[in-house]
Amino acid sequence: MTEHMIETFEGCSRALRQGDLRQALYDEAALMMERSLVNLHGEEHRNRRNVEATVFRKNIFMDYEKNVLPRTLAETLAPFLAAGKGDLVDIGYRIMMNLTVDFTGIDRPEHTPEETAELVRLLKEFSLAPALGQSRPEDVPGKRARIVDAMEEFRTRFLMPSIERRRALKAQVQAGTLCVDKLPRDVLMALVQNEEELGLTEQEFLQEGIFFTMAGAHTTIHSLTHAVHELLEWVKAHPQDIATLRSDPFFIQQCVFESVRLHPSSPVAKRRATCSYAIGKDEEAAPGDTIVIDLRTANRNEEIFGSDSAAYNPHREVQKPAFPHGISMGMGAHACLGRNLAIGTEPRPGSDPTAHQFGTVPLIVKALLECGIQSDPADPAEQDEGITRISWARYPVLFRKEEALI
Repeated sequence: MTEHMIETFEGCSRALRQGDLRQALYDEAALMMERSLVNLHGEEHRNRRNVEATVFRKNIFMDYEKNVLPRTLAETLAPFLAAGKGDLVDIGYRIMMNLTVDFTGIDRPEHTPEETAELVRLLKEFSLAPALGQSRPEDVPGKRARIVDAMEEFRTRFLMPSIERRRALKAQVQAGTLCVDKLPRDVLMALVQNEEELGLTEQEFLQEGIFFTMAGAHTTIHSLTHAVHELLEWVKAHPQDIATLRSDPFFIQQCVFESVRLHPSSPVAKRRATCSYAIGKDEEAAPGDTIVIDLRTANRNEEIFGSDSAAYNPHREVQKPAFPHGISMGMGAHACLGRNLAIGTEPRPGSDPTAHQFGTVPLIVKALLECGIQSDPADPAEQDEGITRISWARYPVLFRKEEALI
């Protein structure tokens, strides 16, 4: 089988939207993701996505932004603010873990910091799976063993009790003793309500629960750390934009869009051809061939993003119809379901900031800036050398409220 590389923005966009190309990025992570939504294809993918999409609605997202996120931020940041320092990667994990497991439907019966720490530990083990294809070959067997152990612990300790509680609630609704409006509004509840129609097995429940927990938390942490780093570096070089941060309610979201464009959670997407697919005038993929969609390069297309497309510039004017965050969140059937939850919707001229959906990442960045976050000059950040993409292993920060940018 042949591997084909696509780097143009138009070619990448077309391939992402093409229904005859099936997901291939996570083939090496099949032990954890083979039957999760991201790997399904065709009608099977469409049916499950339609069920889960009932939870991904604007009113639910807005409730998270206005009511859930502020409480989680206050609880999570309190000890770090008291200490005046912390690790942004650790802070991000702790913030996003509680938000993500609640949205996924994974119950936290103890509601203790220790329980959250255990979930964070499992999440870090899960995050090894999508990066297996980007790992050094000698590291793969050990990482796979760790993933299997973490999956079993997650299944017995968190997933199955959460499923059984939702099955009991579903039975109460069917018996007429509970109003359907009282059911949890989460992914797992939607799946339990439709498990017979979807034919879900316990292994599929496990993989789906892990996928949403990982996609919601781990990829968001990747975006958050890059967004904070890029913004802090930008204002050092462009101090005049401190006034913009304070006066323009949408500027932080623009900064996040630009960072997401430069730093997609995966630098490439992969698809496998199910039939012949014309890549260009003189190149065609045969059935079974792998197509590598270079998101990172496509997002640096100079015709769309300008001559400085490889640089960070939150004032960038993007040629429509491209998104300011490029194609980092995908397109077509496999576009990220939680895109608006993570980075919000693009503001339009005259948008009302009080009714606008900003997304969790821009709102977390805003809260951190209000707390006076700054990189720790005595303890430089370190990138993760265990994978080929650019990611932060640790990012020490200080909190100086009296020096807050906003």
